[in-house]
Amino acid sequence: MRFDELWLASVGTCLPPVLTVAEAARQGWCGAEQDGWTGVAVAGDIAPADLAVRAARTAMDRSGIDPALVGLLLHVTSAPQGPNGWCPQHYIEHRVVGHGAPAIELRQGSAGMLNAFDLAAGHLARPGPGAVLVTNGDNFGVEPATGYDPAVRWRYATNAGTNRGSILGDAGTAAVLSNRGGFARVRSIVNRSLSDLEEMYRGDERIFPPPVAADGPVRLGNRFAAYDAKSPGRLATALRRLRDARTGTAEEALADAGVTAADVTRVLHVFAGDERYVKHVLKPLGIDHTRGVLEFGRNLGHLGSGDQVAALEHLVLTGQLEPGDRVLVMANGTGIAVGAAVLEILHRPEWTA
Repeated sequence: MRFDELWLASVGTCLPPVLTVAEAARQGWCGAEQDGWTGVAVAGDIAPADLAVRAARTAMDRSGIDPALVGLLLHVTSAPQGPNGWCPQHYIEHRVVGHGAPAIELRQGSAGMLNAFDLAAGHLARPGPGAVLVTNGDNFGVEPATGYDPAVRWRYATNAGTNRGSILGDAGTAAVLSNRGGFARVRSIVNRSLSDLEEMYRGDERIFPPPVAADGPVRLGNRFAAYDAKSPGRLATALRRLRDARTGTAEEALADAGVTAADVTRVLHVFAGDERYVKHVLKPLGIDHTRGVLEFGRNLGHLGSGDQVAALEHLVLTGQLEPGDRVLVMANGTGIAVGAAVLEILHRPEWTA
């Protein structure tokens, strides 16, 4: 869908210290070669919601928007957030916005931010000035049943049959969307669901009562293998469908925004350690992989729902985006969800100084 009055007022992140792959290998948590990854952001015992609060406060301060104008908070998650029955979105609203705005959690994995942007656009179509705060916070170092396990982040998607070996990094990210202006205009957003492929992420595990195991929450490789074992070859078919759907949403977003792939300056995508994945994502669009964000992301790990916002902040802060640049945002998440958006940079925000 095309938008003419939807702006990105600011973004913010909370990126914890980076643990290098070399050090992790010395600790025995991973091999010396980790699919091109060079490091991973590790938050230690900082709660996911606190990572989100720190990022959100940065984004709100940069936006210059009165918190009273925030009419909705959307908190996007991938990993467990805290005690069962507890709502992290209200914790964040209380500490950042503070006037009781509706607060909703979206458990949409790596595609969550684009889903949240879509919902924010609908809210901001209402008459009068308004803003929506979108947050994300994940800490993959703590498993609900076993406590801290520093190796688990290195086992994500092991033997998953994909061309993207993943490790998981911790971060908080946030974005403020507005209907009254910002440093970037959101030109289009497209989101789709391949819900018939949910079994890929379920494998042969029961769904109730949910299993609790040391590697249960983030061990996708075994589930993918179980999915394929029931009908050999269908995992490859599913991954082709994912690729085609991801490409299709990007093409639709570009068309809705009235631009072509040749007009795109940079692409914000799910982080990877190896250029093979970035080429796999961008080649079908005719976009060279060097327009992606491989070098930035490979030193942080896959940040769950936060990759694209973290990369956007990095490009803005380091002066790699100029007024008039078009940025393509691409995402795919568990389930399977795919999404794309097109941003137009209007000016360098004051907070880059």
